[in-house]
Amino acid sequence: MTASAPSLLAPANAHGDAPVLVVFGAGGHGRVAADAALASGAWGTVLACDRREELWGSELLPGLRVLAPGALRELPRPWGLHVAIGDNASRRREARALLLDEARAAFLASVAHPLAALAPSAQVGPGCLLAAHCVVGPLAVLGEGVIVNHTAVVDHDCTVGAWAHVAPGARLGGAARVGAAVLLGSGSCVLPGVRVGEDSVLGAGAVALRDLPDSECWAGVPARRMRHASV
Repeated sequence: MTASAPSLLAPANAHGDAPVLVVFGAGGHGRVAADAALASGAWGTVLACDRREELWGSELLPGLRVLAPGALRELPRPWGLHVAIGDNASRRREARALLLDEARAAFLASVAHPLAALAPSAQVGPGCLLAAHCVVGPLAVLGEGVIVNHTAVVDHDCTVGAWAHVAPGARLGGAARVGAAVLLGSGSCVLPGVRVGEDSVLGAGAVALRDLPDSECWAGVPARRMRHASV
């Protein structure tokens, strides 16, 4: 039901012009995404939006004011939507709701900072964020809505499921597999070939030496099961 998305690094609408990008989410992660979008130079206009009325009219970044959702209906079509919310479940929920509300007007847009290192053979789904100084290696695959945050590494042949978050400084060894909606905490490490199950959390600084089940929280070095967790 949504418009066709342009390529990750060179978005363009049907007329060949760089379209409008809406960064939805006016928190800290919204600042990261908006900064990356502006630095990329790939978008004709970058706008910010949030549901929280108390933020309307405030500045997400200098000169970038936060709009109310109703303002989106006035945008030229098609326009890009990037949901910039760090919480996986909230990011997925807002993307689905906004695309449904703006059917045929918006497409889910990925954003890549110019200092992100993306291998030409890597595959990046719609709605992803590649933050500054992250690395996505050859033949890696990122699903829809994935965040690869500052200095994070997704090495060769890795797969990262939809709506997962690879937090700042996290590392995935070659051919590691990360399920949908996983949170890999800051500075965590997944060894080569290891799988992290869907909806699981690997805590900050933890090291996964073996496969982790779905819907659990693991922490420590080596990582040990802490509790069930849904993100």
